[in-house]
Parts: sequence; C-alpha cells; structure tokens
Amino acid sequence: MLEHILIIILAMMVAALSLSILVRWRQTKGAILLDEKAINELISSVVDNAKAGRLPDIAERVSHILGDYLKCSKIAFLKLSKSELKANHVIGVEDNSLKQLSFTLTPDLQARLRSVLEVTEISELNSILPSEIMLLFKRLNFNYFFSVFLRNNLFGVYFIETGLSSSNASLKFLTTALAFSLSAAYHIRQQEKKLKKYENRLKNSIVSNRPGNSEQVIARRDLNRYLKIKNSRELVTELTKTLCKEGNLSKLAFYVNSADIDGTLISVNMHVKDAIDKVLKENYDLISDELEPGTVCDLEDTSQKFPQIRKRLGNTDGEINKIASIPWLNNQKAIIAWNENSPKDNTRQYVQEYWFNAIPLVEYVGRYERAKEMSYTDGLTGLYNHRYFQKRLTEELQRASRYGRSLALLILDVDDLKVINDNYGHPAGDILLKSLANILSDSVRSIDLISRYGGDEFCLIMSETSRNRARLSMNRIRSRIASNPLRLEGASDNIQYSVSIGGAVYPVDAESVDDLIKAADKALLQAKAEGRNCSRLFQSII
Repeated sequence: MLEHILIIILAMMVAALSLSILVRWRQTKGAILLDEKAINELISSVVDNAKAGRLPDIAERVSHILGDYLKCSKIAFLKLSKSELKANHVIGVEDNSLKQLSFTLTPDLQARLRSVLEVTEISELNSILPSEIMLLFKRLNFNYFFSVFLRNNLFGVYFIETGLSSSNASLKFLTTALAFSLSAAYHIRQQEKKLKKYENRLKNSIVSNRPGNSEQVIARRDLNRYLKIKNSRELVTELTKTLCKEGNLSKLAFYVNSADIDGTLISVNMHVKDAIDKVLKENYDLISDELEPGTVCDLEDTSQKFPQIRKRLGNTDGEINKIASIPWLNNQKAIIAWNENSPKDNTRQYVQEYWFNAIPLVEYVGRYERAKEMSYTDGLTGLYNHRYFQKRLTEELQRASRYGRSLALLILDVDDLKVINDNYGHPAGDILLKSLANILSDSVRSIDLISRYGGDEFCLIMSETSRNRARLSMNRIRSRIASNPLRLEGASDNIQYSVSIGGAVYPVDAESVDDLIKAADKALLQAKAEGRNCSRLFQSII
C-alpha cells in the first residue's frame, strides 16, 4: 500500500544523510575510510527490503553490514518492550547469554540514550546499568552502543563488538546512517500496519453501515480503485464524478472546507455554469448555516423555507434545483447542489446514501495524509525534519532558478549545548531546543521554512532573500535569542545561551542544492572558529 512512498522516503533520507555526514566529516575529521561499495549496499539493502515488503528483514541486513564493513563479530539489538530492553536480534552471542540480555529502561538510562547522537563507548553506561549487565557486556566483548528512535521515542539499542577505535570516522558515519535508516523504516512500517488495519475495517463498514436495505451505491470495483488514491482532494473529485455518472445527474457541484490550516474550500464542479458555481462558493457559509445535515432545499418549491438561500442564489437558470447538506469530517458540513432532471425516483436518497458511504473513504485518506505529514515532522520541536528540508530546498532552488530570484540558506548551531546538558540535565537541553524553535518561528517571515537539521542544528530556507537581507536576519535571530534566555522551573537564574549561524545565497555563492548546503556549512564552521555567538556569510576564500 505504501510501497512507493516507502522507497522514496528511505532512498532520499539515506542518500541525503550520507551526503551531509560525508561533507561534515571531510571538513572536521579528515577523509571517510568507507568505500563507495559500503554506502551503495546500505542504500540498496534498505530500499530493496522496503520494495519487497520485508521491512523486518532490514534489522538483519543492518547486522550483516555492520559485520562486513565494521568488522563486528558480535552484535545484539535490544528492542524496547514495556519499559524493558530485551534481545531481539543477535549475531555471535551464545544461547545461554540471550536471557541475560534484558534490563529495565530507567529514567537515567533513557536520558543518557537520548543525549548521544552517535556511536558511543559502552563504558559511558558504567554508572547507569546494573553491574551484572556491565559484566555480561564485558564478557561478550561489547565495546560500543548506538540507539534507534521511532520519532522521538526510543525503539531499541544496538550493542556491538569491533576493533575500530572510537575516533574512527567510518564507525561513526555508518552507525549514524544505519540508525536513521532504521528509524525511518520502522516508523513507516508502523504507520503502514495501522492504515492496513483501518483499510480492512473500512471495506466492511461501507457494506454493513449503509441504511436499511438500500442498494450498494459504491461498487466494490470502485472501492478498490478509491483505496489507491492517497490525496483527499483527488478522492473527492473522483467520488463526485462517479456520483454524477452513476446517479444520471446532468449537473452536480460539491463544496466542503478542507482540513488544511488555511481551511481552503474544496470544490468540484460537474457541468454547472461558472457564474452559478461562483455564487455557490461565495455563499457556502450561509448555505451551511441554514441547512441542517440531511436537509434538502428544493429551489423550485416556493412553499419551503430557506428564503435567505433563495435570495442569495437568485435565478439559477435551471442549472441546479436541489441543494443538500451532509455531515462531514471534523463536525463540518458539506454542500451538494444538483439538477434533479433524472429518471431515478429516489435521486435525493441516492445522493445522500452515496456520500454516507463515501465519508469513511475520505477519513481513511485523511489518516494516510496525517501519517505522511508525521514523517516530515521533528518529534521534539514540531518543526519540519531533515528529510522535508531536503525536499523543500530542492523545490525552492528550482523555483528561484526558474524566476531568476535569490534564495538564502542559513544553518544554526547551538553553542555548547553539551555544557547545558551536563550542568542542568538533558531535559533542559530539550526545553532549550523547543524554546529556540519558537524564537526562530517568531523571527522569520511566514514564507520562510524552518527545520531541525539534526541534533542541535537548525536550517532556514528564505526565498527572495539577498545577502544583505540574510545578514540582517542572522543578526536579528541572535539578538532575539540574547533577549530571551532560557527559563527553567526551579532554577535560580535564567540560562543565557547563544548560536552560531552560517549562511549562503543562491546564485551568488552556489548554484546547486549540494553546493549551497556546503557553502552555508563552511560559513557556520567559520563562525564557530571565530569565537561562536556570531554569524558569517559564505566567502569564496575563507
């Protein structure tokens, strides 16, 4: 069901992550030791398993990659289940040790796992894990661990044994890429299971919930076709077209407010003149208020009520003669207008029953759209995530190129977040990141896009922004952060913190997505090198 979405999500995420980490490590830690074959196998194995519908096999394939390229002779993946971390998949571990590979996820352990964003030496858990577990890890020669999160919740932890040193770039790069890949794969799989379960209930409810002994107004052949549509506007259009055809209606129009933040009107017009369609759109709110759900207004019956509707619509020139209100999602009402020039004797009942059966389909697509939106959102801050940032930056750069406009990219990094975590605890760091997200949202235009790039880094995509305007924006952001220190409950003083910002502008500094990210990243590194709490725009020679 989500096969194509899965493939696109995983391939884009892994490729983008690989590129970004490669760029950063080349700039700060020297050349990556991994060869191209390792990267290609990582991408292809995740995508192939997703395509074949074998997402559970990804964990096993990850273990093989760890063994092949990081020389891991022993691997254990402990999955979180009801506050217990239990062995889920192991390689090189004897059977009599499996039952012992289980321990409780304490608040201290959870905080520590959330604070590490890369592979970490297992000795870091000495003061947190029970001594018998640490002795077991020592006996099994495990020396590193890295976490896998499902959105903002811990999913499980990998424990590995390898002879590579903790400073090895290959070790850090590949484990980070694998953790992000698994997180995306498991999240999508979870959503897929929920939607599949709902889809099965939906097929049954459309038959069992129709009123009385009425005919099946949505044929099963159409139902299967509708279930393949994953866009609510497209689905409503298809449903309206089918109703017009199957109901033998010469003219039909449908109107409902969308569930989008802006509440735009979804409208479908089947052969109604544009002038009448315009009047219906303009008076949607009035008609919706006047007509109770299930009520039909006969425009040709002057004995009926609804004088306001007749007054507003005026003479419809025979385009429509019936208007009905039907209950819709989220306590809304949809409006249907049609011309009842039909041989069917039960046209009104047919129209209402059709939409009665169609609403579960629309609700199903709405669930899918919400699940897809969740995969674009950072669980902690509510901002867009790294994957959506990559998608939108590509789109915005293409738009800037097409219309000959500038585009600025800013990358922000919180200065010394680790110090705040160490002094006040990791929950304080989370509060800081959420507070910073709010400050950024209040500091930019509504057309600018803010995303959490990863860890303590944030990105801003600013369309139609020159270098001068980008510089002003960077200074404004740092000024607002300085005037809004972090306030923690129970702390005697507010916590002052700062950010470093690097920026680059298309097409002056770069002409491609990769080069623009690279240029902004170089400017960020320069800002940090100059003492932090400052901002720099990219210069061709730094």
